Amino acid sequence: MHQQCRPGMRITPIAAACAVLLTMAGGASAQQADDVIPTVVVSGIRASIESAIAVKRNADSIVEAITAEDIGKLPDVSIGESIARMPGLTAQRVEGRAQVISIRGLAPDFAATLMNGRELVSTGENRSAEFDQYPSELINGVTVYKTPDATLMGQGLSGTIDLKTVRPLDLRGRTIALNGRIEKNSNGALNSNTPGRGQRLSISYVDQFLDNTVGLALGYAHLDSPSQQREYKSWWWGDSNNLPTGNKDVIGLKGAEVTATSSEQVRDGLMAVLEYRPTRAFRSSVDLYYSEFDQKRTMRGMMWSSNQWDNVGYANPVVETIDGTRMLTGGTVTGLRPVVRNDFNTRQDQLYALGWNNRLRLSEWALEGDLSHSKAEREERILETYAGLSTGGAIKDNFKFQIPTGAGLPTFTTGFNYADPNVIKLLDPAGWGRDALLNRPSVKDELSSLKLSGARSLDGIFSRIEAGANYSKREKTRTGIENDYNLKNGRAPVTVSPDLIQPSTSLGFAGIPAVLSYDVLGVLAKYYDQVPDRNNNIWKRDYTISEEISTAYAKLGIQSGLGAVPVSGNLGLQVIYTDQSSLGFNNVNGKTGALVRGTSYTDVLPSLNLNFDLDAMSKNAYLRFGAAKALARPRMDSLKAGASAGVDMTKRLWSGEGGNPELQPWRANAFDLSAEKYFGKRSYLAAALFYKKLESYIYNKKQEFDFTGFPNLSQVTPVSPIGTLNTPANGEGGMVRGVELSASLEAGMLWDALDGFGILGSASNTESSIAPNGPGTRQKLPGLSGVVSNVTLFYEKDGVSARVSRRYRSAFRGEVTGLFTDRSFSEILAEKQVDIQLGYAIETGQYKGLSFLLQVNNLNNAPYQTRQGDGFSNGAYAPERYTTFGRQVLLGVNYKL
Repeated sequence: MHQQCRPGMRITPIAAACAVLLTMAGGASAQQADDVIPTVVVSGIRASIESAIAVKRNADSIVEAITAEDIGKLPDVSIGESIARMPGLTAQRVEGRAQVISIRGLAPDFAATLMNGRELVSTGENRSAEFDQYPSELINGVTVYKTPDATLMGQGLSGTIDLKTVRPLDLRGRTIALNGRIEKNSNGALNSNTPGRGQRLSISYVDQFLDNTVGLALGYAHLDSPSQQREYKSWWWGDSNNLPTGNKDVIGLKGAEVTATSSEQVRDGLMAVLEYRPTRAFRSSVDLYYSEFDQKRTMRGMMWSSNQWDNVGYANPVVETIDGTRMLTGGTVTGLRPVVRNDFNTRQDQLYALGWNNRLRLSEWALEGDLSHSKAEREERILETYAGLSTGGAIKDNFKFQIPTGAGLPTFTTGFNYADPNVIKLLDPAGWGRDALLNRPSVKDELSSLKLSGARSLDGIFSRIEAGANYSKREKTRTGIENDYNLKNGRAPVTVSPDLIQPSTSLGFAGIPAVLSYDVLGVLAKYYDQVPDRNNNIWKRDYTISEEISTAYAKLGIQSGLGAVPVSGNLGLQVIYTDQSSLGFNNVNGKTGALVRGTSYTDVLPSLNLNFDLDAMSKNAYLRFGAAKALARPRMDSLKAGASAGVDMTKRLWSGEGGNPELQPWRANAFDLSAEKYFGKRSYLAAALFYKKLESYIYNKKQEFDFTGFPNLSQVTPVSPIGTLNTPANGEGGMVRGVELSASLEAGMLWDALDGFGILGSASNTESSIAPNGPGTRQKLPGLSGVVSNVTLFYEKDGVSARVSRRYRSAFRGEVTGLFTDRSFSEILAEKQVDIQLGYAIETGQYKGLSFLLQVNNLNNAPYQTRQGDGFSNGAYAPERYTTFGRQVLLGVNYKL
């Protein structure tokens, strides 16, 4: 039975099909009994494209959109994978998943994420959302605002991503959708007692009651997905390598690790929407999103230090000149004390967002009130255990090695059997002063907001006015506790008992046959004692950030003309008052004390969006222009109040490093121009230019600081409490500019024989003049990929569907987790990832609504590669990391009632 349609429905796949019927009917009611109206049902990817293009075409701002093919049917593992295919957007992979999103070449820090128009908290340590938290089955669509809209709260500087859930009263009739998939990773199970297979299950329910005055939507999505990664990572590169005379300039590897990691990822997501509309004048809705994401990671491998202080030597060295730098790429390194690692990490994330929206239409005014609350919590346990050769480093090994300077994995040949429990014992082979380590980072993020607004129609150039106010309060807390563990019996080396030994883990992909594997938690309980808590870096890792933000806004809708050219759009203004503070800790020679610091400031953000309808010159053509002042609030870890300091014994002056709760936002003047040409409902061409001039950028520099209240544990009296603090600060900015091309084309428009075929594509090129570490530095802007492109070829007809997608991102400087879970940067090399999907849907008969699919993600097993974050004096870089995640193969069935 076809769904009933009515004017004013929200744009969804069903509403898009209804729009076709209403147009054919010349605006008449689709329910007139005497009319016989031919129906055209658009479904699948074509319905999704049609609906997304309608959003883009009808928006006042410059936007991009994606919508679900049907209820509960976005095709990706998480919404992050879908967003990463949108024009001008791209993702950074974490453990093979698209986790954080960059918009127009700016890091995730500059983007904002909303759900149903409300700002969201994050399970990450800063503001940027981790999109692998959001099952694609529970999201009905995504709109990305590339130019600001004054009515949106919590907007970003690079753009704003708004996740949309379904609205049940915008649909007609009961819908139940079931989706199930089994999956397998092509790497299998790299570690014993870990899965190589997984499954996904989701169910969606939408219905209306009491003569369509009450609507209910429920969705549940379960993911049990294995992740298997093979990784090689260099520690760092440098000179002074104990090589023969004449090789002092040779750059050598100072340490490396080879690991195999298996992850169990279990995610449960719930979406619920309840709507009440007793009359056309009043509508109330409550929506809830909740997810739990539990991860267990088993990592086994080997690492070793090969710097000059460990007295290693080299035999038969092979030296190559790479980009003007002489690098040690082969030979034999002697005198190594390798560390066999058996690690077990857990991470538990919880995230929920609750919102209550009420809309009331009076004779001339439309009033709206919106109340929301969101909260995120993350708890991690990162456990390292160590084993090695013999006792006290008396036995050492020699490794033959060959390291590629381009793509590919190195090869290492060891002299011992590192899987033999009689050879490899629990101990501290590298002399780190501990036998095991447990890190326990924790994040809590909470945000409440209230928005009140009113709108009414006007006569004249300005067709509508909307004004209102929003208040939000956010608090984010990060803590990090470290525990050392030492072996019992005075840290004497221990042979692991046979009952705790597990099948060895192969590192054959890097030439190492296998390493000893054991039950990590069992070994920890049996052989180790916990050392009392320590946190020497409490100033860096423990902090609370509080923000209270009050926003007043107004927006005028524009309906006018420029000669014969109709012009629409909006003129908006936001006035934002921010009051921020931080609770942190000082740290002086291991002594700590609490610090509270903060500031307040006001921003005035005007915005203009104009849409020129060029239909008189070229049918269905538009020229859009946007100009605005935008901001992005500083990173949370930059706002921390904590500092570490001391008094110089000679100069008698204070100095130190720390955060800066007095930071002000990144601010920019932004200009956008977009030309769009539409062909029918599912085809268009678009070209856009954008330019952002950042007034300032945040980077570390030394500033005067009053150290009054810091404990002075030195033996001298400082000249003054005023010293210098190396801290994040607002400094010189720069520009970011680029061009974007995007298109959607149904091939049947060109040739009837190609009916059912189509292509979606986009490409962008971005450049920047910003020096992110201050004037005169040469590091790349974090998150900036010069070239980003996406292309999808698809076929859909008579129930048969197929699509192939390729996502490309050129090299960029990305944020990664470094030593002791601290933030660091790497040069992440270019990536090309290919995904395919084949499907068949039964369209008639008793099994109508049943469909099948085969999906392969990361078909080309694209490696994740990085280079050392900072180059050498001549600008050359050294290879750092080479990781492969395997192919993810899914076989699924969908059924819609």
